[in-house]
Amino acid sequence: MFAVRGWEFWVREIVDEALGTYELTSRMDAMQLAQSRDRITQYLDKLISAGQADPHQLTEYARAYLKEMHEGRDPRFTGC
Repeated sequence: MFAVRGWEFWVREIVDEALGTYELTSRMDAMQLAQSRDRITQYLDKLISAGQADPHQLTEYARAYLKEMHEGRDPRFTGC
């Protein structure tokens, strides 16, 4: 499933950490949690496929992606 074999464990850990951090400030129902987990996993797979290999950076990306999914884009950033 993942582009780089052996990353499955790390991706699971990163997703769990990102979700755990976000759940402290926002309560999600079971369906939102499952959808968020799937989308973050797919996002991380793309980043790993593109060569990103730093687990700490991947965790930050996962947190930012999760926040954007549930709270919308930050209007301060144009996406450029």
